[in-house]
Amino acid sequence: MDVLVVEDEPLVREVVTHMLREAGFRIAEAATADAALALAEGAAAANGPPPVVVTGLHLGSGPDGLALGREVLRRWPEVGMVYITCHPEALDGRLLGPREHYIVKPIAPETLLHAVRRLMPAWAPGWTPSWAGLGHAVAVALGAAVTPRGP
Repeated sequence: MDVLVVEDEPLVREVVTHMLREAGFRIAEAATADAALALAEGAAAANGPPPVVVTGLHLGSGPDGLALGREVLRRWPEVGMVYITCHPEALDGRLLGPREHYIVKPIAPETLLHAVRRLMPAWAPGWTPSWAGLGHAVAVALGAAVTPRGP
């Protein structure tokens, strides 16, 4: 699993999952924070925790997305957290850490993919280097690409 998607609204979860699968990520889904933690624990025991968790802030009954994020990052500080909300004021006063990002609904595919890729480790499928799409000459100038040398 590359990304764990946690959302209590089935349609939102389906759309987010579809966007990420189309980009080449392997996805696991959960409707609650408790189910997500169980999936992450199972993955961690087998191959390591999911590199990125995408979660809604409000998850119905039980722990919310922020509580899920705190617990995930307590257990696995290397995991990236992407919070999805239509109420960004719910984050007022909360400082997000370097492994956390939030996006506001409605979700644009490019915004979601940028947030996930920004937090994805370089070894994971679907990861795109930050200089991708700049063109070879620009990447070379930035020192992000290797120029082949002649014989």
